[in-house]
Amino acid sequence: MKKLISGVTVIALSAGLLAGCGKENSESSASSTAGNQGSSDKKITLKLLQGKPEIADKTKQMLADYQSEHPNVTIEPEITPDVQTRLKTLFAAGEAPDIFFVKGYTDMGLWRDRLVDLTDEAWMSQALPTTLPGMTFDGKKYGFPISIEGYGFVYNKDLFAKAGIDKVPTTLTELKQANEKLKAAGITSYSEAYKEWWTLGQHLLNLPFAYAPDPAGYAKQLNDGTAKIKDNPFMNGFFDVLDMTVKYGSGVESLGVSYDTEIANFATGKVAMIQQGVWALQPILKVNPDVNMGMFAIPLTDNASDTKIPISVPNYYAINKESKNVDEAKKFLDWVHKNGQKYLVDSFQFVPAFADMQATDQLGPLAADMNEYVKNDQIIPFAFFLWPAPGIQTQFVKPLQAYVGEQLKKEQAIDDIQKIWSGAVKK
Repeated sequence: MKKLISGVTVIALSAGLLAGCGKENSESSASSTAGNQGSSDKKITLKLLQGKPEIADKTKQMLADYQSEHPNVTIEPEITPDVQTRLKTLFAAGEAPDIFFVKGYTDMGLWRDRLVDLTDEAWMSQALPTTLPGMTFDGKKYGFPISIEGYGFVYNKDLFAKAGIDKVPTTLTELKQANEKLKAAGITSYSEAYKEWWTLGQHLLNLPFAYAPDPAGYAKQLNDGTAKIKDNPFMNGFFDVLDMTVKYGSGVESLGVSYDTEIANFATGKVAMIQQGVWALQPILKVNPDVNMGMFAIPLTDNASDTKIPISVPNYYAINKESKNVDEAKKFLDWVHKNGQKYLVDSFQFVPAFADMQATDQLGPLAADMNEYVKNDQIIPFAFFLWPAPGIQTQFVKPLQAYVGEQLKKEQAIDDIQKIWSGAVKK
């Protein structure tokens, strides 16, 4: 998430997404933090569990800086790509962390009995409105939002221009036309990492659920059996897009494409598009710093006004209610907020989730394009946070991979997804 968003643009992000945050006293937050600096000399150890291995070194630097300002505190980080599994293991072993990543909605709901209520923390007044629903239960708020993320089709502007594509597609028909133009120019459209469960079974499959007029209500209907996935009006569009990514991409061989390969193929100009999000910017630039890229929302219909981009908080910091050092954990989150511009934005290069932080030019063109959808209120949620069980995405991907591999028909894949959903509800 990284290179071309201006301060003005992000003020728009904070104001547009995001009206109603107001400028609540920075002073109160600062004085609260200042008061926290005077911790006792008692030696304290905090255990922190989080994902985002790509920022592991930067996270460790942030923790080292905190410890240098708070010499009585030691923070022991564990950074893993599979927080959910590790969290269950640590709680079962009686070694639960003090602070840990939790995703919003369903995941937060499952953990909330173990979490500290953070509603009255000073920084909460600065959390953007879009960050609140995923962490709020019975009027109480349990999370510290790390960032805002969005995804769509990341595209190579130079290859689009070479193929004579002068505007990004906003409908299914326009997307097919763009693919045909790329094909005529001898350019492969896609390299999709369908070896990975999350690109296909989570992010792409999210779309027909997120495009529903009331995603939370629709998930509830699926849970109580009053709705069926096969009747979702956006499911045909989902399969149309999936078919295009296969036909104009690597075909059945997409099942062997990893995330790293997908990134490398895009960065070196072998393909014009990949389904990814703002997090992909730095990996792309690491391979090729000169890629001229952008991002557009993935259409599922021929109505351009339907086409929107998924936006959400990927992770929240939460505090273990059983921690022996809850007050110190709260002080740490106060400090992270106070220094969020330096660490969350400038170092981690996250799109800020707080109104009193501003994105910079370093956040890049993908964040800038995402923000245009935000300003125009063309956004949908990460509806997979509403799915009935954490980790269900790893099951959903199997029938979809079988479909890509021509082992299942569309109707069979949908039926299998329905069975997985219904089975998760019954557990």
